[in-house]
Amino acid sequence: MEVQSSNFPVHQIAGDTCIMPLSYLPPIEFYQIMLKYKNVVLDIHEHFHKQFYFNRCEIYGANGKLKLSVPVKKNRDRTPLKDASVSYDQNWRTIHWRSIQAAYRRSPFFEYYENEMAPIYLNHAPEKLIDWNLKLFELVNNLLGVEVRLSFTESYQKVYENAADYRNLNLPKLSGISALKEIQYQQVFQEKYGFIKNLSILDLLFCEGHYARQILLA
Repeated sequence: MEVQSSNFPVHQIAGDTCIMPLSYLPPIEFYQIMLKYKNVVLDIHEHFHKQFYFNRCEIYGANGKLKLSVPVKKNRDRTPLKDASVSYDQNWRTIHWRSIQAAYRRSPFFEYYENEMAPIYLNHAPEKLIDWNLKLFELVNNLLGVEVRLSFTESYQKVYENAADYRNLNLPKLSGISALKEIQYQQVFQEKYGFIKNLSILDLLFCEGHYARQILLA
């Protein structure tokens, strides 16, 4: 069933809380940070920017790093993420899924998760980008065995005084430069192009499977 943004639970900011972006198949460091907190608040009121991870992710393809972008309908300036609408003028869902298949069909765990992820790309077509992102976020959390106390912002705030703010993880040029321990694991095309850090969580999931959560917590 499609998630309706109007029904998102709103979180009252308290201790041991982090504010995170609602990204498309977010980078690994997103999960490294998220798992350190009891309460995770996803900001759905932040202004949408096309160059952010709101509608894009990075996987490891046969020719190196591959960027996948969800087309979004033209918005007015300073449109909140919750109002950003997905465009289906192009058959991008099939393109994304075929790219994921080509990148990870040789990975150790792709066959275990393929049948759960494929229906989203083949059949799911929500109007709003947040519903698309959240559908995949919930699936990946389930496959990782990750349980988080999840809620959503009520309005946009520039500063949060009682929560750790990690919304800058959504900006690719700042992603992967934090002081977090760099996770190392064997990637599918590592022998050709070397290890590429902080790709989409899909890379770790398909390469390490049920060990991924343990690696994230190490």
